[in-house]
Amino acid sequence: MVYLRPKKLDILGDNASLEVYINRFTADQYGIKDGDLLDLFFVGHETGATAIITDTIVDDGHIGIPASVWNRFPVSELDRVAMEIQGQAKSIKSIRKKIKGEKLSYDEIREIMYDIAKRRLSPIEMTYFASTSYNPGFDEEEMFNLTKAMADTGIILDFSQKGGMVVDKHSIGGLPSKGVTPVIVALLSSLGFVVPNTSTRAITAPAGTTDVLETLMPVALSEEEIKRVVNEVNGCLVWGGGLDLAPADDILIQIEKPLHIESYDKFVVSIIAKKLAAGCKYVLLDLPYGETAKVPDKDVARVAKMFEDLFVKFNIRVFVYKRKALGPDGNGIGPILEARDVLWILERDKRRPIGMENLALDMAAQLIALTGKYTYQGAHEILRETLENGEANKQFWKIAKAQGAQEIKKSNELLAGHYTYDIKSTKSGIIRSFDNHLIVQVTRALGAPYAKGAGIYLHRQIGDRIAEGEAIATLYAEAQSRIDLAVRNLDGTQDSWILT
Repeated sequence: MVYLRPKKLDILGDNASLEVYINRFTADQYGIKDGDLLDLFFVGHETGATAIITDTIVDDGHIGIPASVWNRFPVSELDRVAMEIQGQAKSIKSIRKKIKGEKLSYDEIREIMYDIAKRRLSPIEMTYFASTSYNPGFDEEEMFNLTKAMADTGIILDFSQKGGMVVDKHSIGGLPSKGVTPVIVALLSSLGFVVPNTSTRAITAPAGTTDVLETLMPVALSEEEIKRVVNEVNGCLVWGGGLDLAPADDILIQIEKPLHIESYDKFVVSIIAKKLAAGCKYVLLDLPYGETAKVPDKDVARVAKMFEDLFVKFNIRVFVYKRKALGPDGNGIGPILEARDVLWILERDKRRPIGMENLALDMAAQLIALTGKYTYQGAHEILRETLENGEANKQFWKIAKAQGAQEIKKSNELLAGHYTYDIKSTKSGIIRSFDNHLIVQVTRALGAPYAKGAGIYLHRQIGDRIAEGEAIATLYAEAQSRIDLAVRNLDGTQDSWILT
């Protein structure tokens, strides 16, 4: 065991593969090579990390720790960090076995999840494991074991002491526009339901629910902070990656992000593990499908059954909300533009996206009906009144304040990027659908989700008539170079946004 002085570095770091910096003299003294996997021990915590050898970033006897790691663990420059070189993780044998098409036991899967959570595997090794969810895939028993192991290797929240019904809504993702969930959480928690909502950052969409919410409130809460918030206001809207809630899943998400794809096995397990870890008993699973959605028409029945079969094994009641995805749910696409849609709905602004509002009300009513507390019709009437009388808006900001928001923001305070470009239609007709893949591509070119003001605002929705020369959408960016890049991504295909 080697003891080194920690130094905080102004480097963000990578959540999938933590890297620490060691002076060449220190490395030579202890036989550490560039790229070696290390075990690091802080006060009451441990994690794996990859060694990066340097001549200048840190001095001899020190270890350079990126800010993301420093802020996560209890470490100060007055402490010492214990370090030792890892041997090859035991789970490599099981990963190799799975690649060959053999079945894994619960113990083997749990060991893989533990090693991923503790970062005892390299990005390449984790990528190989992630690829097995495509080929050869997992059978039903492995899916159950993977879900259980993913949840068991992190914290498990328990809100049974609240005495209410613990419910949540979760989407498989893949569609632009994430405003439905915050509205639903505000509605349900204002009616006394317990809603411990955790969300992710963007994987296959231009912005995840977390990316949208953090424009309005802190979302990286600890386990104790989540419990406090839920006890105070019945619900929360937090980033699941900010705590050890199925931690291996969050790391695998980072591994998959560069390709913007997830296998069915992976996202079914991922979502159910998160709901299991959050202590949910009733879940509405949003399953959009279609030509440019994550799930095509031909697979929707199979994916729905995968969710239903696995949820029931964990004694969680689920309503799979299957819907044809013809385009984004709202008008705004990108963190600030999507947050503005949410506030417009809660503030009852005339510019609010009515389609998104109706979708949120329908989903919330279906979820309440699943609990048996009200019929669908009775729930829908109560929810509509809660939205119209402003109680949902008040509840949303109660949650935000409990999570640490310093001020209540109005929709007109959310400013999109300064640089703009109008996309105009070159033909007339009625909008039948939007190309979600193209919208994602263009929005990412604009800089979303990292540039919060970047995105697309749609001036027309499905069923609207548009005339030649009218603006279909406006692009927003925080730099002209991003506008130029997005326009190059369109490459003259403006009309493929719509089918008329």
